[in-house]
Amino acid sequence: MQQAKLEVQPRDAFGKQSARAIRRAGGVPAVVYGRKEGTVPLQINERILKQFLRTYGENVIINMEVTEGKSEPVIIKEIQRDTVEKRILLHADFLRISLDEPVTSSVPIVIVGTPAGAQEGGVMEFPLRYLTLNCLPALMPNEITIDVTNLNIGDIIYVQDIKIDDEIEVMDEAQRIIVSISQPRVIVEEVVEVEEGEEGEEAEEGEEAEERDDDAAEDEAEERTEPEVISRRRRNEDDEE
Repeated sequence: MQQAKLEVQPRDAFGKQSARAIRRAGGVPAVVYGRKEGTVPLQINERILKQFLRTYGENVIINMEVTEGKSEPVIIKEIQRDTVEKRILLHADFLRISLDEPVTSSVPIVIVGTPAGAQEGGVMEFPLRYLTLNCLPALMPNEITIDVTNLNIGDIIYVQDIKIDDEIEVMDEAQRIIVSISQPRVIVEEVVEVEEGEEGEEAEEGEEAEERDDDAAEDEAEERTEPEVISRRRRNEDDEE
């Protein structure tokens, strides 16, 4: 694990009002605790903290001067971010450590390469992105790198497959999946086929309907013509008289 320095300032009080005032002034409220010592409230310039995280990440030993003239090793326990705007830092927790005692930390997993199976249409899934490790601070890696170039469709990398120093204890279950290459997902469209019998019935019904329409048209035509014939006969009889 890398070591670095981070500039912090003490703050006078805990509480929401104090934290809000620090954020309005461009800072991040923080605390440091652990090793049976009291919790100390701190504040950090947000710009400086963001630059520190970009440079070292969250898995680093920090030589922090909590009290004037006294530097002590701490690690980042938690960085709280805004749930919507992740770039906004809300709070930072630091934990005092001893370089001679093991610590537990979450180490990011970094994927390298493009799986061979992905070129055949396979889908890479990456469900476990951190490994929880326990070891002396100096032995804690900054990240775990996994090369997935040779993975084919159906291949899986489990926690137990990670090669790591014997002095480092992996806290995650051995059978947890880190990365896998699964079969390509195929969307099946359902096609509804109409049987011949149904088509015949529909055709017959259509023909019957047409016949009924034709009969009705003929009846209407007859009704319209009958009065005209009768009227002509009456006119002829009147003429003969």
